[in-house]
Amino acid sequence: MAAYLNRTISLVTGQTGPNGNTDADDHHSSSSTDTVDKSVGALSRHNSTLQTSGSNASMNYALNTTGGVASDTRLYQSNDKSPLQIFVRAKKKINDIYGEIEEYVHETTTFINALHAEAEIVDKAERELFESYVYKVAAIREVLQRDHMKVAFFGRTSNGKSSVINAMLREKILPSGIGHTTNCFCQVEGNDGGEAYLMTEGSAEKLNVVNIKQLANALCQEKLCESSLVRIFWPRERCSLLRDDVVFVDSPGVDVSANLDDWIDNHCLNADVFVLVLNAESTMTRAEKQFFHTVSQKLSKPNIFILNNRWDASANEPECQESDLAKVKSQHTERCIDFLTKELKVSNEKEAAERVFFVSARETLQARIEEAKGNPPHMGAIAEGFQIRYFEFQDFERKFEECISQSAVKTKFQQHSSRGKSVSGDMRSMLDNIYERITIFRNLKQDQKNLLTDRIQGTETQMMQVTRDMKQKIHTMVEEVEEKVSKALNEEIWRLGVLIDEFNMPFHPERLVLNIYKKELNAHVESGLGSNLRARLSIALAMNVESAQADMTDRMHALVPNEQLIVSSTKMALRSQPFEMLYSLNCQNLCADFQEDLEFKFSWGITAMIQRFTGKVRERSKKNQPALAHRQTSVGQQHGVVSPVSSQMDDATPVCLLPSPGLVAGITPEQLSLISRFAITSVGGQGTMGGLLVAGIMLKTIGWRVLVGVGALYGCIYLYERLSWTNSAKERTFKSQYVQHATKKLKMIVDLTSANCSHQVQQELSSTFARLCRTVDTATTDMNEELKTLEVQLNLLESNQKQLKLLRNKANYIQNELDIFEHNYITTQ
Repeated sequence: MAAYLNRTISLVTGQTGPNGNTDADDHHSSSSTDTVDKSVGALSRHNSTLQTSGSNASMNYALNTTGGVASDTRLYQSNDKSPLQIFVRAKKKINDIYGEIEEYVHETTTFINALHAEAEIVDKAERELFESYVYKVAAIREVLQRDHMKVAFFGRTSNGKSSVINAMLREKILPSGIGHTTNCFCQVEGNDGGEAYLMTEGSAEKLNVVNIKQLANALCQEKLCESSLVRIFWPRERCSLLRDDVVFVDSPGVDVSANLDDWIDNHCLNADVFVLVLNAESTMTRAEKQFFHTVSQKLSKPNIFILNNRWDASANEPECQESDLAKVKSQHTERCIDFLTKELKVSNEKEAAERVFFVSARETLQARIEEAKGNPPHMGAIAEGFQIRYFEFQDFERKFEECISQSAVKTKFQQHSSRGKSVSGDMRSMLDNIYERITIFRNLKQDQKNLLTDRIQGTETQMMQVTRDMKQKIHTMVEEVEEKVSKALNEEIWRLGVLIDEFNMPFHPERLVLNIYKKELNAHVESGLGSNLRARLSIALAMNVESAQADMTDRMHALVPNEQLIVSSTKMALRSQPFEMLYSLNCQNLCADFQEDLEFKFSWGITAMIQRFTGKVRERSKKNQPALAHRQTSVGQQHGVVSPVSSQMDDATPVCLLPSPGLVAGITPEQLSLISRFAITSVGGQGTMGGLLVAGIMLKTIGWRVLVGVGALYGCIYLYERLSWTNSAKERTFKSQYVQHATKKLKMIVDLTSANCSHQVQQELSSTFARLCRTVDTATTDMNEELKTLEVQLNLLESNQKQLKLLRNKANYIQNELDIFEHNYITTQ
């Protein structure tokens, strides 16, 4: 194995021993092999790494040499396969995921703000918590935009920190030279534009990059504070490391300031890799160790590379043999490994051995400058062994790229991935809670809708039944009222004489006084009948009406259980005054045609007796009128004779003077009626011939003494009645005539009055029922409106549930995206 390595070295370096053999062939002993292994530690480490990645890199490197010098192209991987591309792809992926998270958070917050109107679903605290995620995600996105791979270089003054950075950038950007040259922190980062410029801390002015030699040079009179930061923006296309988002931080020597804590706090906390640049001509100092001890206290296991710079000086030591150089190199390596493993405890021995390099930064920079000019890299060599040192520097760059890519992905994106999963997980959990609340609220609204629908249907059905029952009840009650009023009014008419007898206004037959008397009597009759009817009917009728109204109200209230509607319906059902029946008799107009007859009439006068007798005959005639009409019809049908006299006679017309309704000596009743009329006319006219004729007949029949006695008695009776015809008698006669007339007139309006009263009851009950129906209709309308509102709310809740499901699925999708990201870029690293 040692021989193989020696042959590889001879191919790379082109150096041979005195006998034409390689230098490695002269050292086959174990000590020589160890020396060679130390001399080509970078190559051996590089070969071990290349065995995991593919073909024989050593041979490829040898084939790519020009004139024995390695070409300074990317030796192991093309740029798109560079380890730094892992960070670039991871950064792009995590930014895309956070773009989705930001869109998701905005969408969810907008949705939650719309739900905030429903206090039962989302409260103010939850809404504010969702809004806080908007600012959190925006802040993370802003950090992600600034995130980059950061490497910080530290060491004593003049150890070549700036030269190492310049060599990695392939251009002399930072000031370097003998002595203390860098007096502040210089940060080199990529710029998408083609312009190179720099900016000082606290200023937005873009300065020419040439000014860095004055601003950052310790030898310049215009000095900045040692903890100040100068940002140098270099075009990305001029350096692959900058293109891959690597940021370089150069620092003053750790031995020029005691403010190490401020340096670390201001410039190192976000560094992914630290490079300790030592001077290979001396050993590690206490100041360098103390600085990294402080770093390891503030950061958990920082990634530290150690470069023993100026190793080219070893080739210029003529007195040092190769074995001595190997011992020196071994000593430096052992101390560096012990520092990393035993003092800092940031890595194991194997990992620490792969992070210690012996390079010449100035030599590498010159070689790359020559290569940029088109010349072979070895033209920049300073001393012998350039190829080994140059190869070691490239090996450092490769290990550095792998380390910083892995470290940056973990340190920069693992926390962001966890925070993204936390945000999406918390929001999904909150959305689950809101979904459950909406489900409960929706079920409650659905139950309310079902209950309200059943109530509306039940109200409509019961309303139809109540309407039928109430109509029947009102009809029955109206008939009862009409019957009661008719009966009571007839009874009061029968007792009208008693009521009139109670009227005690002074009577006088004078026409003017008599008119006033009749007017007051009409008013007395109307008032008395009304008060009697009210006393007999009103209270009972009012109680019945109120009972019916209460029954209506109770049944309507059963249809409208809402408390507010019950109150409103009660107010509508109640009257301001209790129901009172109005009996409209209007006796003034009813008896306006009454004409009294106050002339004296002898009760035993011939006219009075004839009228009395004819009245009885008339009554019998009325009773026998149907039978007589039947016989007349039969006779007329048999003989074809039509009666010349109507079967219906006037009430004032005498019908017959004989009690027998049949034929008397062949004379028909019509003929007897005609004879009676003639006799009455003759006697009533007080004709002389008539009187003499009657007197002669009576004188001849009974004798003059009896006739004189009867005449005297008749005259005494007449005289008594004539003397008794006073105002009181006239008043009794007047009242008697009024009773007959008023009775006849009042009987004519019994049906009208009872119908009027029943109509009042019907109108009262119907109006009450109508008001209650309007109340029920209003309640039904309100319930229908409430039902529509519930349907709208249910549709909205259903839509909210769908949206919540969609948002929860998006949260799950983001969780899966972050899991895939962690698997691809963090877990597998």
